[in-house]
Amino acid sequence: MSDTNLKELISAVAARQAEFADLIVALAPDLSSQAILPTDLALELSTALHDLEERATGHDPLYRLVNDHTAPALALNESGQVVALNVGAAQLFDMQSGDGLVTLGISPEAFHQFKERLASTQGPTLLKAYRKGSDEHTLPLILVGMYQQKLKTFVLNALQQHWPESIDLAFADVFGLSASERHILALLSRGCSSEEIAEERGSSVATVRQQIKSLLQKLGAKSQVQAATMAASAATAMDTVKAKGDLLSAHYDDYPMSIHEVVRDHRRIGWRRFGRPGGQPVLLLHGPSFGAGDFPDERRLASQFGLDVIAVERAGYGRTEPSDKSEDPLESQCHDILAVLGSLSISRVTILSHEVALIPALALLKQPGIAINGIVSVSAAPPFKELEQINAMPAHQAIFIQAARHAPWLARLMVRLLILRMRKLGPEQWPKVIFEGVEPDEHIIRKNSLRQGVIAAYGFYINQLGAGYLEDLRIMIQDWGHLLDAPNLPLTLIHGDCNASTPVPHLSIFRGINPDLTIELVEGEGLTLAVSQTERLYKALATMANASGNRLAREHG
Repeated sequence: MSDTNLKELISAVAARQAEFADLIVALAPDLSSQAILPTDLALELSTALHDLEERATGHDPLYRLVNDHTAPALALNESGQVVALNVGAAQLFDMQSGDGLVTLGISPEAFHQFKERLASTQGPTLLKAYRKGSDEHTLPLILVGMYQQKLKTFVLNALQQHWPESIDLAFADVFGLSASERHILALLSRGCSSEEIAEERGSSVATVRQQIKSLLQKLGAKSQVQAATMAASAATAMDTVKAKGDLLSAHYDDYPMSIHEVVRDHRRIGWRRFGRPGGQPVLLLHGPSFGAGDFPDERRLASQFGLDVIAVERAGYGRTEPSDKSEDPLESQCHDILAVLGSLSISRVTILSHEVALIPALALLKQPGIAINGIVSVSAAPPFKELEQINAMPAHQAIFIQAARHAPWLARLMVRLLILRMRKLGPEQWPKVIFEGVEPDEHIIRKNSLRQGVIAAYGFYINQLGAGYLEDLRIMIQDWGHLLDAPNLPLTLIHGDCNASTPVPHLSIFRGINPDLTIELVEGEGLTLAVSQTERLYKALATMANASGNRLAREHG
């Protein structure tokens, strides 16, 4: 195919006027030979994709949710993680997509109460937030929040002059304001003086002043002007609210996930925590398909089995910045993980790894300062020793590995197109880029019970425009087979017998390197068993962690 036709085809695929499979067919001859597209064409194609990405952003439903507002606005998923925000919110809170409640100065308890109000009262409600560095005497920033059922997202924007009944009730709930105090606050917002308020209410000026003093204390305001400004700000925000919001289900998620970060060598490393605090420490190393604790069942089962799960956002995913190109990507990921565990004083863990994350899980065995009870690996692919392994994969998955084996710029091009398609598909449909036409995975990932996790994971994967996929490709194409030779370590590979990405016969490569590892095949499952067989996985983790604990107790008994 000529360069011109190829460029036109890429534009058509990005615009969903042609199928991704058409592009794979067009590129296949070049990817299966030594002849590669010239670098100057790569530059042209990358420029074209950048323009398309800019346009695609405007079609992103989450992007539209917050950019329809003139006031600072942001969207949180049901775990309290920021999945989208406009420029105003980014500047106001000095934050970015992927941050959690702590960046907003919102406690888990306050967020839980916020969700309870949305579950019991139709209409928007309030939430107090604080800028970074605020202390207990700082005037809070008040956000008006609604729930969007379709995207399972909370939309918050800066409270700006009048408020409906639901907001009035929220002032009572959040700040403990009495009906009299709320009436006085409304009069203050109109610019009324103490004398005018006393006349309006038929009270003495002394009584009104005492009520105003109480009102200021409850609001955390230092003056009547601050209180009036806070109240008067409601109208502008409410005017920007285009929809009245949905009633949150009474069965909203009761298994929260906290969001944190550490800094290593001037790089931000994001991590999450869920399950039972103080339980058996589990290190979750996510793959490129199922988020990092984004599915509610993971959090529920972690708590049920007494597991304290630390999910490190690997390089290029979520908020963790990619490693420096001069660094070995695998070594860098190990140091990131150790930085997180070190900040928590955790020195012994059991590991759950998804897909490609088996590689950094094994690489940790070579690192000092950490003891590993064992590894439960889900849907891992063995080292790519034979080209047949890649050719056996679904073409729309194999194309990325084929591209990475040829040239880094070609891999970047394919990943950018992948992210563009994910944006086009949106938060509910993005898994099609991985599972479309692949059974049983396509059927499983479409289940309504997984919808919340699918939507929550969307921002996690597009946040850095595919940098995480590129990091994974860098470590996948290396020869990492020697890492599998791990003596005296329980290593269990759990694999679906219908996994189209890694057919069962290819698992013999694992056994050829390490005959002592355990392979458990799950009948009728594919790549998606990470979310369809969650209970099995967490039960295996608990069993492995407890067995290690009992063994250590005997040794030190």
